[in-house]
Amino acid sequence: MFYSHTFLAKKSPLGTVWIAAHLQNKLRKSHVAVTDISSTVDCIIFPEVPIALRLSGHLLLGIVRIYSKKVDYLFHDCNDVLSQMRTMFASVHVNLPADADRATFQAVTLPDTFELDALELDLIYEDEAPDNHLRTLEQITLPDQIPVEGDPYVAFIISE
Repeated sequence: MFYSHTFLAKKSPLGTVWIAAHLQNKLRKSHVAVTDISSTVDCIIFPEVPIALRLSGHLLLGIVRIYSKKVDYLFHDCNDVLSQMRTMFASVHVNLPADADRATFQAVTLPDTFELDALELDLIYEDEAPDNHLRTLEQITLPDQIPVEGDPYVAFIISE
């Protein structure tokens, strides 16, 4: 075989992958959590020392098993959170009348016409000073950006 024994040692980067491929029952959650899938696959695809094709196949099987375990742990964690949220919100008691589960038609529908004179918008701004919303021409006009001393129209040619 084309590999070094230190390459697959228990403490080496690919040792956990080798254990996952051959001794799946001895794989712990801490081993799975520590393993970085992308960097481990890079170590298998581009090894420092030449490895046999069969060995790389075994190591890729170990990667697949580790990834499967990671997905399984994530699924169980999500289900735990979901069940905790359900029990937490199930204990909340809401005392609403029986007809309060739907809004009335007038509460969610705009009227056909608005009576703008009936709206009292001035009550909102009583604390502020009155503003007639009028400004001078200098306040609303932007100054010219073109310099007066030069030619305002500059021609330039793009050659191929």
